[in-house]
Amino acid sequence: MVAGVDHTDVPQGTRAARRFLTATAILAVANLAQPLGLGRDLGHAAVAALGVAAVVVGVRRNKPQLTAGWYLMAGGLGLWVIAGVLYSPMTLGGRPPFPSVLDGVFLLGYLTLAAGVIMLAGARRVPRDPATLIDSLVITAGVGYSSWSLIVGSRRGGGDAGVLAESVMAAYPSAAILTLAALAHLFTSRRPTGAAVGLLAGAVGAFVGTDVLLQGLIVHLRLGPTVIETGYLLGFLLCGAAALHPSMRIVSQRHDAPPRSIELLQITVVAVAVALVPVTTTVQLLQGRPVRTWALVLTFSIVIGLVLVRMLSMVHRLREQSARLERLADTDYITGLENRRRFAERLAASLGDPDDGRPPAAEAVLLVAVERLTEINETLGIRAGDELLTAVGERLLAEAGAGGIVARVGGDTFGVLLPGVGSGPQAAARADQIRDLFVEPFALSGLSVSVGGAVGIAVAPGDARTAPELLIRADLALVAARERRERVAHYAEQMESGATLTSQLMTELRAAMEDNQVVVHYQPQVELLTGRVYGVEALVRWLHPEHGLLGPAAFVPAAEHTGLIRLLTQYVLDRSLTQSALWRAAGRDLSVSVNLSVRNLLDPGFVTDVRRALERHKVGPASLELELTETMAMVDPDRSVEVLGALDDLGVLLSVDDYGTGYSSLAYLQRLPVRRLKIDRSFVTGLLGDPASAAIVRSTVELARHLGLTIVAEGVEDDETYLALRDMGCDAAQGFGLGRPVAAEAIPAMIDHIELRLPGLDLRRVPAQWRA
Repeated sequence: MVAGVDHTDVPQGTRAARRFLTATAILAVANLAQPLGLGRDLGHAAVAALGVAAVVVGVRRNKPQLTAGWYLMAGGLGLWVIAGVLYSPMTLGGRPPFPSVLDGVFLLGYLTLAAGVIMLAGARRVPRDPATLIDSLVITAGVGYSSWSLIVGSRRGGGDAGVLAESVMAAYPSAAILTLAALAHLFTSRRPTGAAVGLLAGAVGAFVGTDVLLQGLIVHLRLGPTVIETGYLLGFLLCGAAALHPSMRIVSQRHDAPPRSIELLQITVVAVAVALVPVTTTVQLLQGRPVRTWALVLTFSIVIGLVLVRMLSMVHRLREQSARLERLADTDYITGLENRRRFAERLAASLGDPDDGRPPAAEAVLLVAVERLTEINETLGIRAGDELLTAVGERLLAEAGAGGIVARVGGDTFGVLLPGVGSGPQAAARADQIRDLFVEPFALSGLSVSVGGAVGIAVAPGDARTAPELLIRADLALVAARERRERVAHYAEQMESGATLTSQLMTELRAAMEDNQVVVHYQPQVELLTGRVYGVEALVRWLHPEHGLLGPAAFVPAAEHTGLIRLLTQYVLDRSLTQSALWRAAGRDLSVSVNLSVRNLLDPGFVTDVRRALERHKVGPASLELELTETMAMVDPDRSVEVLGALDDLGVLLSVDDYGTGYSSLAYLQRLPVRRLKIDRSFVTGLLGDPASAAIVRSTVELARHLGLTIVAEGVEDDETYLALRDMGCDAAQGFGLGRPVAAEAIPAMIDHIELRLPGLDLRRVPAQWRA
């Protein structure tokens, strides 16, 4: 829908334009049927006046945004009507005087009409471009000189007419061409659509074509006045119909317009107009007709001056376009920051030439990765991802300060150059500050999104002396930072082989799952009070033919960032449910716990996938536990609540893994439908010797009891810790002291051993502070 157009009024306005055309066309034909004379001339003027009145009525009725252009056109048409009425009596006594004041009125009408069209074309919210006006003047000068020298000379007897008469004769076709150029400007600057544009173009074409016939061809073709009158009347009627049609509002509204580009057709037309001057002079000389030197010199001076101005304008535009292209080449189109190419140039310039003998510059390059950007793009949309990148860039700019340089160097990666930071501790401190920028959620359009950030550090000249080497090593540090809990890493030489291995593994992971090289091991989970094994946690391993048995840390973090984690999670889920069904058939009712990725929480189809997997393996939902971390739910809390609620409705048990290591959790524990907390091993392993860890574990057990949750302690390494947790009232535990992760076939024997050993533990082995 076009702003300002009431589409309910369109049919009525269209009918009004059609009725006007039909009625006035009948009047025009009836008037042309009359004999030549004053009555016919006055009837002609009356029909033309109806066209002028229709323009005024159309403007008042349709109420366009811009009315001045239409009123100017009405004024120009009105001047023609007035001049025609005054001119008619002068023809009764024979040939009227030429030139006369009425010729000035006719020409003023042409200029007013052209000004109205130009005003409609120029309703843009960008600085006016003088190129079109200059081109119009060049075309007018060239065509005007040609018309004055050839067409007008033929009509009035060549050089017998006076200078004033010749100038007026040349002004008519020039004014016509100027009006035609104004119409072309309307189309090239706006490219409007609608019936009103077509009607307006037809009107200007009728005026210009008729005037050309009147000024030249009528002499040779001997056309009668009826043809001339018909052409002018058609122009008046089409103008009135254009103003009455509702689509005239589209032509008359303000709009934004992009910068005009240099068009080959436009340059060609101007070149032809310039060439008309020497071509016309040559034809005159070949015909033996006199050439007016003053007219030729004046025209050439005007044309050359205009062309010079046009060339200067073109050079200026080319410079602007070159500068704009240079900015685009150096700028990231999403964030508006510098891109990787420009960042590398700035870094190289800052480091200087290592072979010039000068002392090496102290520079720190930090590569900052926005974690979970892919998940946000896939679930919340590309627009949300772009908003997130822009918001991250703004925070980095503020943190880098006036001397720092920030650029977007990759899909989810930003580069930060810190001149003068040449030591590792300084760079690490700045990296910690940048990492902390991600603690506060990012406010997007109607969303509050929390994401993590990883920072890789490389410092010149210690880590590298050149820009390419420094960037490569900062990237290696970023790969290492993604796998560390603190999410910050400084480049070290041993990272070279690790990064190569990770890249190789990601290219092989999909095929490894198809070849069953990826296996699932299981770690038992034990009820502390009874010593019974109630379930197992599924832990993925990779039996790599070259590198041996790889733990999850070797490939799972990289899979998180390459998009393969979704396929890997589905693979582990399918293997785990298959094994659960086999254990149940063998008489062992074991629940199986599978770790989730944040992608699963943001995947709209994940709940359906879980339901189908349970149905496919004929496993009850109560036998499946899905583990998530606190930070996963913080990516999009509303979406997480929705997905976890659907899983809870399905009957799946939900638990929070690594509890106590993420964000402040109490508020979200009230919203998330979880039924189990798993205390992180970092607190459990220090339980017996660290009072702070003991206090955290005890308070977490009390919190879980009040919230109606069961609690599992991870990282139980010995019997003393096991018994201490039992004395605290903890519900369950897992860890190497109870049973290491093993293949599925070893689980039955391990369960029998655990359930035989644990009930007989001596309570006296518990430290004195934990005894009842």
